[in-house]
Amino acid sequence: MKKVATADRVLSILRLFSTERPEWQVEDLGAELQLSASTAYEYVGSLVGAGLLVAGRTGHYTIGPAAIELDLIARRVDPLTRNAREILRKLVEESGAGTIGLLCRLYQLQVMCVDEYSIDPPPIETSYERGRPMPLIRGSASKAILVNLPARTLRRFFDLEREAVAAMGLGRDWESFKAETRRLRRSAPLVSIGELDAGALGVSAPVFGENDLILGSIGLVLSAEAVREDSARIESLRTLVGAAGQAVTRALLAP
Repeated sequence: MKKVATADRVLSILRLFSTERPEWQVEDLGAELQLSASTAYEYVGSLVGAGLLVAGRTGHYTIGPAAIELDLIARRVDPLTRNAREILRKLVEESGAGTIGLLCRLYQLQVMCVDEYSIDPPPIETSYERGRPMPLIRGSASKAILVNLPARTLRRFFDLEREAVAAMGLGRDWESFKAETRRLRRSAPLVSIGELDAGALGVSAPVFGENDLILGSIGLVLSAEAVREDSARIESLRTLVGAAGQAVTRALLAP
């Protein structure tokens, strides 16, 4: 048990690094995690030795090259990414100009983009980029995952994010939230407009693994202005995205 606890605490150091705060000093890491100075230096030394951290400017550490190596391995062998790659490309090609294809994965109680593809991207800014954790409650890519979570996980999310759930109009109590997620689940593929990025429209469908467990979502992002009065195209995109989600699920379950 002690070894497991130690490993968890070492890994907790890595979780403190983010795009908002990419550099840390050992003393600050120790203070944040309530570690003694000697323990903090020991843990950082282990991570440096493994290539997961690297010394930058004096006294500061950043994520090291081992993380890049792990990302390369993940791109090549991750079952979701590998099985969805060609389906994602076909989806973008069939959806017409001005779209970005996104493949996202459930990551703890967040969503992470693991692949994207575009030929002629729309003239809008998008928050999604590979490796960036995103909220589980905003945007079609996230909601397509959220509404398919197992009941116990969904309840845990609600208990942690009651205010955010209410602010998004998804219910002020557990029963109403549960009913709304059930309604959205029946409405898949889901469409959202401007929930993450102004002027962006998202269309996403869920992707499932064994035992119907939700793994992620596949979908498109495009300019909402481009389809403002074109409901036929939105329905066409929903059909394409829904078929793509089913295709990835079948590929993952194939023997």
